[in-house]
Amino acid sequence: MLQREDRFTIKAFDCRPDGGVKVSALMQYLQEAAACHAEQLGFGFADMNQRDCFWVLANLRLEISQEPRWMDCLTIRTWPSGHTRVTATREFVGIAQDGRELFLAGSEWMVLDRRSSRPQNLNRLSLPLPPSEPKALPAPLHRLKPAEGYVRACSLQVPFSALDFNGHVNNTEYVRWAMDGLALQRSHLPQIRVAHVTYLAEAFQGDQIEVLVSPARNGRVGILERKSQGPVGVDVCLLEIVC
Repeated sequence: MLQREDRFTIKAFDCRPDGGVKVSALMQYLQEAAACHAEQLGFGFADMNQRDCFWVLANLRLEISQEPRWMDCLTIRTWPSGHTRVTATREFVGIAQDGRELFLAGSEWMVLDRRSSRPQNLNRLSLPLPPSEPKALPAPLHRLKPAEGYVRACSLQVPFSALDFNGHVNNTEYVRWAMDGLALQRSHLPQIRVAHVTYLAEAFQGDQIEVLVSPARNGRVGILERKSQGPVGVDVCLLEIVC
């Protein structure tokens, strides 16, 4: 099994006021570990750019057993774990300096054509992806579906600073906006045990985004992000937070 380990130190600017790491920052660490490993294995940004396509995160579930805090040293272990025709899976384990397991995450990724943004058939790209490897999470990863009763929490216009290498909104920005909306609606941000995020569409600089939050049910909160496009808008991201 091809694994990679990357070490991070939690910086003050990646923390909430209480000193715990922001979920969006933790996802940035996961993204960096995944990107570096993909480059190492021969299907990273440079390799995909030559094929005129790029990777996008489609689905991720992060389960936190102990939250990293300011100045903690964190090791992220990651490995590709299989693929279908459309999605490739990747696993993550977060490990404290003393060897304790801090969090687990599973993710699904897609390859999009750079010109059309259409998903590509992974079987036709001849990528060195493993057919199947162990999963980090005990249950299979599923895609979220919209809940009911969403209430507007806030809205924003996508700034240039939210864009990534591919010119669209970076996946971690949606999570940051969701946490902002949740904190505004609740007047504080609860400690998060699970963050599950499903991506539905791309957003770009200048798009108007509305952040909608559903009522808490059994400790679970749904967050929907929608961009203005036509009379109804387009759903771009769904999150489920377990506190």
